[in-house]
Order: sequence, then structure tokens, then C-alpha cells
Amino acid sequence: MAACQEGYDDVLPEYFHDLRVRDAIERGLAEDSLRGTRGFDDFWRAVHDVDERFRKIATVPIRLADPQAFSWWHHVVPGKGGEEFARDLERHFAVVIDVVEER
Repeated sequence: MAACQEGYDDVLPEYFHDLRVRDAIERGLAEDSLRGTRGFDDFWRAVHDVDERFRKIATVPIRLADPQAFSWWHHVVPGKGGEEFARDLERHFAVVIDVVEER
């Protein structure tokens, strides 16, 4: 989360790969057999809290070819990033973000 807040410093394919972790978490949260198990509610709340933080960071919408195929976290990107990430976003999605110095 901190990497996104300070400016995502990797390439666009890696960003989407990172989002696959959230996809896997969502599949777990949707699994009926896990609901009601010990710790599920705490985990759900923790995910919800992280999602809310991410919504404040990833504020730049991107247009996907098949938006229905992806959850909300795939429809937005952080407003700051490294030069290559910013260049990828502009080339593929015609969006401009602030470029930050790479760490």
C-alpha cells in the first residue's frame, strides 16, 4: 500500500499482476464454506479497511475493454508513479499521472 501511496514504481504489467492477489482474496471472501469460520469477520474487516485506503490512493480511472470482467480495483490506478509506469498508463489508457522520482 505504501508503494502505491508514494508512487507506484514498477511497470504496468506488474501492477496488474499485483492486483491478482486482491482477486484471490475476493474469491476467498466469497467462499460460502469460509463464512462463519473463526477469524473470517476480522479478516473481512481488515480487507475492507485496506480497500478503503486503496480507494483514496487509486483515484485515476482507466477504461477497460471488458469492464464487467474485472472488479473495481482493476478500474483505477494510483495518481502517482514512476516514469515507466506513467508512460505505460499514458500509452495504453491515455491517462496521465504525476511522475515521482524512482526510489
